[in-house]
Amino acid sequence: MIQTLSQVFSLAGSETRLKLLYLLEQEESLCVCDLSDVLQMTMPAVSQHLRKLKDANIIQSKKVGQTVFYSLKQEHQEVIKPLLELISREIEIKTN
Repeated sequence: MIQTLSQVFSLAGSETRLKLLYLLEQEESLCVCDLSDVLQMTMPAVSQHLRKLKDANIIQSKKVGQTVFYSLKQEHQEVIKPLLELISREIEIKTN
């Protein structure tokens, strides 16, 4: 558990990867094209960040036709969810 938490925090230290984790938690499954639109980044840039998260075994991918969808791995939900809930509360405060 501590190793997983350390790994998540290490990778979530990047603002972009933290945003990716947040978006994947909110929407459950997204493709690179959707993520690049939301983040206003190029698809190759988003793909690089996704690769780091996937290599660390934090997210998983599923190919449907030509499109690859990414989602959080179930075993990391309990570690990541409290962190992402803090972000959600911060967003709510800023929008109210």
